Amino acid sequence: MNRAVAAEVLHLAAGLLLTLAFFRAAIWSYPQGAGSLEPVCVLTMLALLAMSVPALVKAARQPRN
Repeated sequence: MNRAVAAEVLHLAAGLLLTLAFFRAAIWSYPQGAGSLEPVCVLTMLALLAMSVPALVKAARQPRN
């Protein structure tokens, strides 16, 4: 694993954790909407994961210099 891949993985992890934190705060502040916010949270995190795949592939294909 080169540095570019490690950086992309760290950015992905940070994005997923921040997304989870924002949605948990939203669920805490509006508990009646927890049933509708939790699926949106999961789908948002899946979208974030899907959008990061091309960047990870690009970083993995870079030569190690």
